[in-house]
Amino acid sequence: MIKPKLVASLLLVAVLLGSTANADTAKPKPPPKACQGPEFRQLDFWVGDWNLSYNQGKDKPMGTAHNLITKSALGDCVITEKFSMPGFHGTSLSIFHKQSGKWRQTWVDDQGGYFDLAGGPAPKDADYDFGLELVHPEGMKAPFLRMIWQIKDADHLVWRWQSKKSEGQNW
Repeated sequence: MIKPKLVASLLLVAVLLGSTANADTAKPKPPPKACQGPEFRQLDFWVGDWNLSYNQGKDKPMGTAHNLITKSALGDCVITEKFSMPGFHGTSLSIFHKQSGKWRQTWVDDQGGYFDLAGGPAPKDADYDFGLELVHPEGMKAPFLRMIWQIKDADHLVWRWQSKKSEGQNW
């Protein structure tokens, strides 16, 4: 005859083993999606298929270019730029770098150009909405360059480059 305490103990062990087995086979929760939050959407205004015009200088016709800005295959984390104009093509990747709290952009082009830029939303008193400044490699002092965006509406913006000769000089 089996003692009641032994039966109770065996049942308890069976229940515990069954619970452990169920816990091991339960699907783990997926990790939270990367690049969520409003700071990761700050440059979304730029996403689009843009036809550009620019001033080539006094007594010259307006220049034209094309800029395709997309969310990349890397999900909501990276914005990809494909810029083209006659005789010049370039591309950039932009991402919000959570650790620094800044947007970072890497630009490369078919002329051997390379830029490393950092920035984000403009200060409240600025005459632009978003800006990225050239990050200087160690030992490089000039030029001081930045690109800025002024949002006019959902279909129009002003995008321009600015330069200055010294760090203390105003843009």
